[in-house]
Parts: sequence; C-alpha cells; structure tokens
Amino acid sequence: MRGDDVVFVCGTDENASSIVIEAMRQGMTPKELCDKYYPIQRDVFEKLGISFDIFSRTSKPIHYKVVEEFYRRLWEKGYIYPKEIKQWWCPKDKIFLPDRFVVGTCPRCGAPNQYGDVCEVCGSWYESSEIIEPRCSLCGTRPEIRSRKHFFLRLSVLADKVLEYVRDKRYWRKGTYNKTISWLEKEGLRDKDITRDYEWGPPAPFPGAEGQVIYNWAENLLGYISATRDWAENVAGNPDEWRKYWLDGETRLYCFIGKDNLFFHTILFPAILIAHGDYILPYNVVVNEFVNLEGEKLSTSRGWVVWLHDLLKDYDPDMIRYYAAAIAPEGRDTDFKWQDFAEKINGELIATYGNLVHRVLTFIYKRLGGKVPEPREIGERERELLERRVEYAGELADLLERCEFKAGLRVILRLAQEGNKYLNEKAPWKNPEVAETTFYTLAQLTLTLAVISAPYLPFTSEKILRYMNYPRKVEELRWSDAQETLEPGHPINEPKPLFRKISEEEVREKIEGLRKIKRRVPA
Repeated sequence: MRGDDVVFVCGTDENASSIVIEAMRQGMTPKELCDKYYPIQRDVFEKLGISFDIFSRTSKPIHYKVVEEFYRRLWEKGYIYPKEIKQWWCPKDKIFLPDRFVVGTCPRCGAPNQYGDVCEVCGSWYESSEIIEPRCSLCGTRPEIRSRKHFFLRLSVLADKVLEYVRDKRYWRKGTYNKTISWLEKEGLRDKDITRDYEWGPPAPFPGAEGQVIYNWAENLLGYISATRDWAENVAGNPDEWRKYWLDGETRLYCFIGKDNLFFHTILFPAILIAHGDYILPYNVVVNEFVNLEGEKLSTSRGWVVWLHDLLKDYDPDMIRYYAAAIAPEGRDTDFKWQDFAEKINGELIATYGNLVHRVLTFIYKRLGGKVPEPREIGERERELLERRVEYAGELADLLERCEFKAGLRVILRLAQEGNKYLNEKAPWKNPEVAETTFYTLAQLTLTLAVISAPYLPFTSEKILRYMNYPRKVEELRWSDAQETLEPGHPINEPKPLFRKISEEEVREKIEGLRKIKRRVPA
C-alpha cells in the first residue's frame, strides 16, 4: 500500500522426516501424502484472503535444483566435510532413525516425548544421538547405536559473522533478539550434521553421499529462494526476475514464523546465506509465540484443535482474521477462547466497526437520496475529524512497517469509535439541520476506514468500497486513498450488514464439542 515492489512467497515444507513417517502410517508414499494436503492448505489460505504471489512446494524440481546448486557451492568453499557419526538403528524395522524417526527426552531441558533433532519445549537443537531414553517412533523399540558417514556444515566458523549480523537487529521483537543473542554468546555454534539416511528429499550433492538427502531444516529454508524462482518462471514469466530480490542489497527480506522455528531462521538461515556469499540476509524475522486453545496446548493427535477449514464453513473470513489479529501472540502465548471470540466479534467488530459503517451508509442511502450530501457548514469539529482520519492512516502504516499488527488493529477500532462518538454527538435523527454536514464528514471517514482496513479485513473493505462506489478495488488501494474526498452528489449503493452476530447458543455448542473431546481422550 506504500507502492513498494513486493513479492510475497510461501509454500509447503514437504521433505521432513515427519512426512515420511506419516506416509508410512497412512500406507502411501510421501508424494501421495503431500499431494493430498497441498490443495487443502492452498485453498484455505485463499479463502482466508492471504494473497501470496505464489504458494510453492519444496518437492518441486526447482527446489531440488536450488538446493543442489547451493550446497555444491558450500562444498566447493570448504564449508561441508564428511565425518563418522553415531546413528540410531532400529533392530526391528532394520532402518536408521534420523530426526523424527526417534523420540525421547530432551538432553537440554529434560522435556519428554521430543524429536531427535529439536526440542519443541526449550527450542534447543541437537544431534539425534544425544537424545535420552530413545525409542523408535514407528514401533517403540529401543534403538541401538551404529556408525555411519554423514556430512557436516562448519557452523562453528560462522559464529562470529552471524553474531555480527544479529547485533544491530534491535528492531526485531524483543524476545527474538534477546534469545538469539543469548544463544550465540552463551552456546556459540557447533558444526551441524546436514545429511539423513532416507530417500525422500533433495539428494545430498557430495561425493560419497549416495543414498542420503539434505537435512530438512538445511534445505527447507532455501524454499524461500526456490519459491521466488518458481514465481519468476511460472507467474512473472521471466526466469531471471527473482534475482532483483535475492541478489540486490537494497531489498528487505521479512520472514514470518512461529517461535519453535526461531533459531533456524535467526541463526541457521543467516549462517548458510553468509557461507554462500551471494544472497541478501533477512532484514526482519517476525516471530510469534504460541496460540493455545481454551487454556491448553493445541494437540492434533487428541483433537484439541480448531481447524481453519472448519472455521471457514461457519464464519466470514474477516471475522477469523479480526480475531487472529486481536489475539496475535506477538510477545507471549495467547488463547483462542470461543467466548472471547464471540465477545470480540460482537462487541468490537460488529458493535463498533460494522455498526458505524452500516448506520452511515444506510442513513445516506435511505434519508439523503443515496448521495453524499452537500455540507451546510464545516465547523471545527468536522475539520478536526477530517484531519484525524489522515493521521490514523499514517499511524497505521508506520505500525505495519514495524510489524506491530495488534497495535495496528487498535488504530482501526479507534477511528471507528471516533466516528460513532461524533455521530452520537450530532444526533442527526433528532437534529435534521446538521444531517448534511454530519454525513458528509462521516462519508469521508467511512472511506478512510475502508482503506486502512484493507490489510486486516480485505473482504469487508471490498464490500464497503463497492457500497460507496469507489473506483479502486481493494488490491489496488494505496495509503494516499485514505485522504481522498467523496464529493457532494457522489452516489452510493444500497448497503447490507457487514457481519452476523455469534449467538450464545453456538458458543455453548463449540465449547461442549471440546468438552466431549476431553472426556473421550485423556490429556
């Protein structure tokens, strides 16, 4: 909306060992499993109004090509070397057990039921041979140790360069910055095993690495690059278009992730990019904490989860987007609670935002001939409100630039509150002599509200723009539209209510559904 040149990439991470395990459990190949879930995820994002320039996949040939080129370069520069390691072997299944094929107790914090590469409780990453009380995740058998040649990334020699890169990133979220600096200063970096013993994923391009693939976290980070190349070739129509983003020092790269992926993005990703030497480094790594459900950690295995595709069957996507932004876990873990969901939608989005828009447009349509009225006299109060709407737009633009999304949502709500307050002050239904001036002013404010809502409520913003006969579509909006003026006589269309209320009965039904899950499946 600032008019900057942006490419927005995402995709499915399809080469993890967890994919191999789940495919085995479902009696299908890893590719069949990924083909099953990719369209579900792609369609959910689209229905939710998340407009990626491309939603790619790390199983695509372009990704394999990027990974091969990248790691050949690191091999040639001496950042990769072979080493004999201790590897878990399952005597029952007769296979090596990399990463998620083995579970046990975290060697750092003692958390049980953690995977063989990273602890989801403390965030530590380690070699699978370090895990305590290991067991095969396929059959539960205690594995035995065998020797195996793997290939390692010389992370230790990159520690100082990564620390130097991170030190000036004080504009990162506080927790992200502090955790990363603390890790680098206290733990340092150890060389990392980056090959695994199975066939699903990009083959390791090193002499003597036949039958091994690149470790999931060492290759999926390159998915940001391969997705951009996928976009350049198959969407932009210019195979070299990706270069102006990844090879230009003026580009700002933003990564949006969850806290369990923090160290991979703030340490490992910059490290391998520094080792390669050609690519830009992340400007900002925007990390969210976790969202729990009704006070408990989400668990797909127990069914303690709210699925987006189910939510979208029952609720307008902008209702979901509003609540997600309102409870975004920017600095600490937060909770999805059905009662809170209903209260925020009914009490804020509908009672404040939707109520203002509907009151203003309905009055103009039904009582003022369906056209923006000619104001009788623009007083100090009106001038103040018209100036303030532009200030709100500028404030929101700056907050979004700093990735302060919850604060940005509150700006939108504050503008709606100001509009409601002004409307109640003037009470044009009781004082018809002020109606034209009041609704001329509120028509401008409503347009501003539609414009600044676009990043949060794109479907709603589009509806309001159509009701107001505004010539731009939501994806064409710029911040400068927030100060546009609808001239007297500008026609509007018949408005409809923007949202439906959430009833107490459906809240009770949703909560009871979760209680049934809890009674059926013990914690």
